[in-house]
Amino acid sequence: MKLTNNYILRGKFLIIISLLFFILATYLIIIKENNNYLNVFNFEYINIKDMASTSIALKTTNTSLLNIFKPMEPKGHLIETSLTPLSPSTQEEKQIWYLPTEMGVVSQNPTYNHVALDIYSPRGIQEYIFPVANGTISGIYTDNAGAKIVTISHYINDKYYTSQYVHLSSYAPDLYVGKNVTINDSIGKMGATGIATGVHLHLAVLDCNLFSNQDLNCQNINSFYNYANQRLAQGYIGLGTMMFVPGSWNSR
Repeated sequence: MKLTNNYILRGKFLIIISLLFFILATYLIIIKENNNYLNVFNFEYINIKDMASTSIALKTTNTSLLNIFKPMEPKGHLIETSLTPLSPSTQEEKQIWYLPTEMGVVSQNPTYNHVALDIYSPRGIQEYIFPVANGTISGIYTDNAGAKIVTISHYINDKYYTSQYVHLSSYAPDLYVGKNVTINDSIGKMGATGIATGVHLHLAVLDCNLFSNQDLNCQNINSFYNYANQRLAQGYIGLGTMMFVPGSWNSR
């Protein structure tokens, strides 16, 4: 009888030990999975402009029971970047349109006879202005009220667009009509030249080629504004038609 009781006690002891090991293994798996999930978002800040043609590879993890007692490796860190051109399939998915400033707050959206975004920045006249897409400088001029203006022609997906930047305080050095510019090339600084209630950027984006004799919609500034009002009535809201424009931002 005593011998039987010993076997029963040993059996119970083994069952308890087995349950403890099972609970421990389950707990370690849960902790490991949680670390993986949290660390995936633990990236260092990267300037989006400089990542326009960058590929990113992430470490993969294995959470099987066979690997549960192996040392845990860092998860979710940026381990590989490449500044080489993207493959054709990826190129089609690449972002084309960008915000015109690194810091900005939208103070007015496109309305009739003001078919543009008004954007101001806490940096004021120290805020650099960038093209909203790669293109060619099509105009550098001052209007009758003294506003410094730059226009850029964009040819994207077999279609012409024009972006217009108004009230600049100054132009970028070596800026000239016909110069090819990218989203990383500053064209000037934010200002309040011309008729402006404060330092801001007046940005108009339209699906036509300004100053082109071949584009009847936008042969000159007057036709540009008339066509902009026409397109606005059809639901075209400039840059907001091309991309999501937040109310404010702190990077492009």
